[in-house]
Amino acid sequence: MEIKNQVTRRMMDRWTLELANWLMSEKDLERREAFLKAHLVRRLLDGLGQGVVVFQYRKENGEIRQARGTLCPGVSEDFDHYEYKRDDSDAFSRADERGVYVYFDLDRNAFRSFATWRLINVYQDGRGV
Repeated sequence: MEIKNQVTRRMMDRWTLELANWLMSEKDLERREAFLKAHLVRRLLDGLGQGVVVFQYRKENGEIRQARGTLCPGVSEDFDHYEYKRDDSDAFSRADERGVYVYFDLDRNAFRSFATWRLINVYQDGRGV
């Protein structure tokens, strides 16, 4: 079990590094900001897979959006029973872009997406991390 945890940790560290490098090269973020964003995104994605996470990101129009989302079965009946039907204007089609991730929005009972470079904060126990 310990070896599996080490392999998973190495894979996540590599993923974080690759995301940070991509943010620097494609989105012109400074090194420090790119690594902070990459770690924040990693924490958010880990949290979405384990339960409910509250987080903030800046929408394309500049508006700040506070979201309450999940990707964890058993948290929401709407999520558990969601039947995906492809629509070119939906969050999944935009998620084809690198650095864009989909989550199930518990307030809107629908899938939404966020861009990694626009993530502002992730909250745990009412505090930002």
